[in-house]
Amino acid sequence: MSRIGWLVVTVLGFLSISGTAYADETMRLEWVIQGQFAGPLVALEKGYYKEAGVTMELYPAGPDLKPAITVAQGSDSFGIGHPNQVIAARANEAPLVTVVQFGHKSASVYIARKETGIKSIEDMKGHSVGLWFGGDEQEFLAMLNAAGIKQTDVTIINQSFDIIAWLNGDYEVMQATIYNELQQVYAQGIKKEDLVFLDASDSGVAMVNTGIFTTEQVIKERPDAVQAVVDATLRGWQEALANPEAAAKIVVKYNSEMKVNEQVNQIKAMGDLFCSGPTLEGKFGQSVMAEWETSQKILLDAKLIDQGIDLSKGFTNAFWDKAPAKYKTINCPKG
Repeated sequence: MSRIGWLVVTVLGFLSISGTAYADETMRLEWVIQGQFAGPLVALEKGYYKEAGVTMELYPAGPDLKPAITVAQGSDSFGIGHPNQVIAARANEAPLVTVVQFGHKSASVYIARKETGIKSIEDMKGHSVGLWFGGDEQEFLAMLNAAGIKQTDVTIINQSFDIIAWLNGDYEVMQATIYNELQQVYAQGIKKEDLVFLDASDSGVAMVNTGIFTTEQVIKERPDAVQAVVDATLRGWQEALANPEAAAKIVVKYNSEMKVNEQVNQIKAMGDLFCSGPTLEGKFGQSVMAEWETSQKILLDAKLIDQGIDLSKGFTNAFWDKAPAKYKTINCPKG
């Protein structure tokens, strides 16, 4: 589904998708209800949050509704987001803390058709790229910088939340998430072998993706609730990735605009996003300092924050450490 579909879902505002009138805790997803959030949705549907000790409500987000803001303001107790967002928030005196980190590579890929002649980031001079502005563009800009290419040597376009302009040839390289826009490209009949992929990790500037954060206050006042959310969400993701078809049906139950087969592909793509770094060592959910250091350096170089934060306060593995070991492994392809 195109990201423009968020309007249909977020019109619900603060209505719960859990069916309960009141909740002990709330979690703001990063976008519409889709396979990107299969873990929390499975945990909600199967009652894992309640079993762990909390009543949970999940809310969608959108371009103008950001989890980092709603959690910092106290409207939600938990949010889904990324280290760079937590770093930026803390640099602006909003005490967010990541309590579990699922992804250990960038969710964004930068794709071009082979006929463009682009083979690597070093070939970008004189070419065009579509990026999402508002912070999401900084990873690709860091890639250009690492390759010694000036931004003025590249045509940079503020792309919309769909793939139409790229399909029409308005720009050669498109920023896409592996679980959403890339799947839409494949759905158009464009094959992987017809594309060139520019990967931020090849330039050493990947900004890792997808974790759960809360505030220092919630951690101090309700540590048992934080532990429950970490445990249940790890369990939900483990089950979703073990059976994407069943998880996709749960996703569609909560957002009937989605199609099961598309959500299966999205959930599998989330598994690809998660299956790297410590996850491959049986440490699914663990935060890694080096990844946070990379994200902070990109923010500093882009002057998105004035000074660095104490990264050791931006995340904690304390709750992950206490989570049941049986939930710290997920279904990853062998080899």
